[in-house]
Amino acid sequence: MSEFNPNSLKVKAVLLGASPLVILPSSAISPALPAIQDYFSHINNSEYWVRLVLTMPALSIIIGGVVTGQLIDRLGRKPLLIAAVILASLSGGAGYILDSLTMLLLTRVILGFAVATVITSITTLIADYYEDQARSTLMGLQSTCIAAVGVVVLSVSGVLADISWRTPFLIYLSPLVLVPFMVLWLSEPIDEIEDSDNSQTQIPWAQLPLLTLGVIYGVELLHMFLFYLTPVQLPFYLRSSFDLPASLSGFALSTLTFCQAGISIVYGRVKARLSFVNILAIAFGLACVGHTIIAVAPNFKFIVFGLAISGLGFGLLFPNCKVWLTQAVEPKIRGRALGGLTTAFYIGEFLSPFASQTAIQWVGASGTYALASGILGVVAVFALIASTKDALTPSESLSSN
Repeated sequence: MSEFNPNSLKVKAVLLGASPLVILPSSAISPALPAIQDYFSHINNSEYWVRLVLTMPALSIIIGGVVTGQLIDRLGRKPLLIAAVILASLSGGAGYILDSLTMLLLTRVILGFAVATVITSITTLIADYYEDQARSTLMGLQSTCIAAVGVVVLSVSGVLADISWRTPFLIYLSPLVLVPFMVLWLSEPIDEIEDSDNSQTQIPWAQLPLLTLGVIYGVELLHMFLFYLTPVQLPFYLRSSFDLPASLSGFALSTLTFCQAGISIVYGRVKARLSFVNILAIAFGLACVGHTIIAVAPNFKFIVFGLAISGLGFGLLFPNCKVWLTQAVEPKIRGRALGGLTTAFYIGEFLSPFASQTAIQWVGASGTYALASGILGVVAVFALIASTKDALTPSESLSSN
């Protein structure tokens, strides 16, 4: 334990290398959704059930985020992380051999519980190992790695989906290669946290920054609710309106995640100059502009351009919420707080396909993007007002640097 050095490259590589597992439930199979729907077209309401194949993990993560947060704070980060990576890989890869939509949805539920544990464990370890600027930088890099791998996975899965709808499920097996390195290179910090604070009583509600927590959770829920409009609906929109294949859907989606990666990598520098609320205003403003472009796009090139701008905005939101949260709570409840963030993240993802499918039936795809841009714009304005007028309570450090 004394030889453990969190600043070593190998420790950071393992933490960052395992983080993209969070994007696999959606990115690995999103381009294959139209083909999956064709395969199961004989099932009633298949257009809803097949979209749930993409977002069903979110349902179990909604429950699992809170539960795993409790376990992480009590049993430790490292052992749960290793077990969860193995379970996520096997349950995700099972889609390659399954021929039942019911069984496919069941394995996606299991995948969700595992992914909730993985992302909460990794983010908690980063918060435990690092402080201040180092933490902001590494969490920005974490979001960059997630987005960068998403670019590759979306592009590859689009090509694989043109071969067969089953083939992209093999991508889920890739994180297994990291398990031996997790065993060898990561350290369990929970004992040190407990030694530094021998009081095992829960922190009183009155001492919790409830306003800050509510804003962070609400922002992340809305972020994912609007973000997942694109991976859920864009492949269908491109096929129906532009007659484009799955490979181009993968390219379009990878543009979104590529731009997320580009902006997330500099999050640490951005945070050093701006408050959390300032960053919210910029992020939602960029996403609003991008979604507006998609809503009025006359061709595929404009859609890609709009996705690029939206990606810049969304790329700032996730690291901003994580860093904000880890600074707002005590270390001994960090796992539970981040578990709550994971839950909020996936509530938004789970609700997105239901709301977007209903909206598309009412106003079409372009109208749905217009509605989303309106919501993003309203939130951007509120965040701008809050940051310029200091409308949020200083006692909860809601807009502090």
